[in-house]
Amino acid sequence: MRERLGVIDLGSNTTRLIVMGYTPHHSFRLMDEVRESVRLVEGASADGRLQPKPVERAVATMRLFHNLCASSGVETIVPVATSAVREATNQAEFLARVEREAGLTLRVLSAREEAYYGYLGVVNTLNLSDFFLIDIGGGSTQVTMARGRGFLRAFSQPVGVVRLTERYVRSDPVSNKDFKALEAAVAEAFAGLDWLQQSGALPSESGTTLAGIGGTIRTLAEIDMKQRRYPLDNVHGYVLQRERLEAQIELLRTLNVRQRAELPGISRDRADLILAGAVIVHQLMRQGGFDSIIVSGQGLREGLFYERFLVDENPPLFGDMRGFSVQNLARLYNYEALHAAKVRELALSLFDQLRPLHGYGDWERTLLGYAATLHDIGLAVSYYDHHKHGAYLIVNAALQGFTHREIALMALIVRYHRKGDVQVGQYRDLLEPDDQQRVARLAALLRLAEYLERRKSQVIQGLRVEIGERVLVTTRAVGDATVEIWDANRGSGLFRKSFGREIEIV
Repeated sequence: MRERLGVIDLGSNTTRLIVMGYTPHHSFRLMDEVRESVRLVEGASADGRLQPKPVERAVATMRLFHNLCASSGVETIVPVATSAVREATNQAEFLARVEREAGLTLRVLSAREEAYYGYLGVVNTLNLSDFFLIDIGGGSTQVTMARGRGFLRAFSQPVGVVRLTERYVRSDPVSNKDFKALEAAVAEAFAGLDWLQQSGALPSESGTTLAGIGGTIRTLAEIDMKQRRYPLDNVHGYVLQRERLEAQIELLRTLNVRQRAELPGISRDRADLILAGAVIVHQLMRQGGFDSIIVSGQGLREGLFYERFLVDENPPLFGDMRGFSVQNLARLYNYEALHAAKVRELALSLFDQLRPLHGYGDWERTLLGYAATLHDIGLAVSYYDHHKHGAYLIVNAALQGFTHREIALMALIVRYHRKGDVQVGQYRDLLEPDDQQRVARLAALLRLAEYLERRKSQVIQGLRVEIGERVLVTTRAVGDATVEIWDANRGSGLFRKSFGREIEIV
């Protein structure tokens, strides 16, 4: 990685640092992440003045993060502040102190800028075109509308989980009186948000998906994932159903803060705030008519990074998010580009010529192509069982723009590209009933393509497939392809099982 960038987000509740290593337009990876609960907005006076103890915590954390960046080779730091500092009447005093004692010049984001950078983090990582985005912080909540992947409009209210909890939650567990007051306050705060509708009166004012970012929404998703024993440990791309959120709210109402902190999926420093956050999410889902919300693990910090990574792009968006994400992962693990490209070419040639047998479409073809690009990344761990290592890396890589089902399918295709009979195992709950056969057939094609590129020499130049009572694959080679043909025939058992046909490669 040519450059290292640190992004510090001084929020109203939590302060976070991410360190990204990157080469512009080529590849990047998250190298470090640190969070600290600062609660900068805690106890803010009626006129918005930040109080001494939260200020002390914030300055100490900023100093710590600056030192961490300096000791880890970070060349550039982008420090920003949001709602609490934006609305503070002693803002200038606070900023001067951070600069003097922590050595950082904070950029205070406007409400629109905060919404915009959150949007950039989502639009570059979730495969969404027309969507609404909710960002719940400690001091404020932003709602954004995007159309055709473009930033259209934003709505901001100084209503966040810390402010709401301090003002309305005075009992533990929360009393019915406090809960009703909390719900009423949230409903009133968003009463003027009349364009948040799943299907609006005008095409330009409608969106098809609701997405969410921020610690509150991630925590609600993590609680749900633990309750469901979800097979992936990746909140990015998780879909939280409104009925399950409602069940969470009912549960949280009955628990005191200590009991909430013991729930799997929730951190102790968020246990007292999570109910207020859940009420905001529920209000906006109900108000907009949404039955579910898709969770993004990336937001404002990553949005600030993408502005740097996609330098000279206006707006800074990936043209082919999914394709880039696959290439990025392959590059991070030093894949052999020529070999992967040839395996991909042969696998897709088999796929195209065998359409009368499998009947799959462009979606499966695309997933097979991506799996072919990534099939050998497990070699970065070890040659032995590199198919298993590759599947693990795919599942844990937070690939951009893919659903959890698609990630599981690609991982399974890579898992079985060398040997073995397909078992979907722990991913069964993510998949459709016919996905085991889908994986077996696509893995069989990738396996044949891999064997036909056995020596990584590109000796097999092309294939011709004839479908009869058996499948005959005639290879076109430049040189001696004896090894490749022998290996492909020897490894064709999965094809026979999944397609129900004999096959011969000549």
